[in-house]
Amino acid sequence: MRLACVGPISPLRTGVSVFNERLQSFLGRHCEVETFTDQTILPPVSEEERGKAADIDLFLSNPKRFDAVLYHMGNHYRYHRRIYEALLNAPGFGLLHDCVLSHFFAKYYLERGNFQAFRTVMETAGSKEVESEISKFYESKADLYRFPMTGIIAKSSRGTIVMSEYGKEIVRHEAPEAKVLKISFPYFKNADTIEPERFRKTYGIPSDHFIVTFVGHITPAKRLDVALEAFREFHARFPQSIFLIAGESSARLPVARSLKSGSGGIRYLGYLDRSKLDALIAISDACINLRYPSHGEMSSTLIDMLGLGRVAVVSNYGQFAEFPDDVCIKIGLGPHEKEDLAKALVGLSTNRDQKERMEANARTYIAEQHAPETAAKAIMDFIKENAAAEPLLPRETSCRFLDTDPSFLRHKQAFSYNLRRIMLYAREQGLTELFKQGLRRAFPKKG
Repeated sequence: MRLACVGPISPLRTGVSVFNERLQSFLGRHCEVETFTDQTILPPVSEEERGKAADIDLFLSNPKRFDAVLYHMGNHYRYHRRIYEALLNAPGFGLLHDCVLSHFFAKYYLERGNFQAFRTVMETAGSKEVESEISKFYESKADLYRFPMTGIIAKSSRGTIVMSEYGKEIVRHEAPEAKVLKISFPYFKNADTIEPERFRKTYGIPSDHFIVTFVGHITPAKRLDVALEAFREFHARFPQSIFLIAGESSARLPVARSLKSGSGGIRYLGYLDRSKLDALIAISDACINLRYPSHGEMSSTLIDMLGLGRVAVVSNYGQFAEFPDDVCIKIGLGPHEKEDLAKALVGLSTNRDQKERMEANARTYIAEQHAPETAAKAIMDFIKENAAAEPLLPRETSCRFLDTDPSFLRHKQAFSYNLRRIMLYAREQGLTELFKQGLRRAFPKKG
């Protein structure tokens, strides 16, 4: 079988790139694989690196030379825009890295002013409240988690692949007749040598401290503020402790803002490559990986934590609630979240037997349940079984999702929508008040 894999690749700083490349080495044991990506968004790289994958346009020029195509679909608009368009033009199998895609669709349609196509998508996704909800989207007031819109991908594909039961339920809700495969997120062991002591020395991390870590792309949903409050409470009782944060910071949650006061024992290391990240995890006594709300995505850093035999503290919610209770510590959402997290850290620091038992359970569970060989075989069996299946939506219907509004109207709608979003963001960040204060200082009232 000839399989086309379409998705982001390195050096783009996204977990989907790493996943795509590592999975292909296991898919290649079952079929002949060719890789395609959006080369227009790749940063400057060598010709050798760029040659790892051809551009998506080359695939679309003759998709029939492949027996099947696997699309890696996620929420990042820039990384997945052309993947979405290719999926609609040449139906295949969608591997969902996020199961709530309304953030992607809002950017793809509304920020570009294509309101009518967005309405078509909403109606096709099965929204029962199109008129009332679509106006909320236009005004940037919609709850994006209420309408996953994942059904658009599922209905336009021959089959859909997810990595949690929670994600499967999201897809089924919008596309109950779709063919859906659930796999366990594969644990791809790092081929590079992990050097935890060298890492410890490089970053000056004391060997006699209890180390708490928080790693990955830092967004509001990962609840860094809750983790910081819990650690400060823990640190007050156990001063020989340190909280290390690593990862790129979201524009909506600058890490510096979270650390502006009371940062004793807390350090932000910035973005780390995979080898350094694994070394950091390897020296950790507790890894915090909270999530709310959720896009239905599985956390690759969480799988790495458990695979390396570390104790992870997670939110007892969504896909994370599916892990066995003896593999990770689950913290409920609600008013006691911070206190429960602090108590969990105290328990791990004072009960060595519990900590070592959970470390062993985590390592064993990931080895048995998250083997990449198993995931790759399940994917290929699913693809072979459904390669000739037709999408639920005929191609002429799904291609309507690519329609654009008339040029003048499109630009007018895009300007209005984006201006509203900018003003909302300014209010969230306190920029509006800062601007007013600046004006008052520059033009003080007389008298």
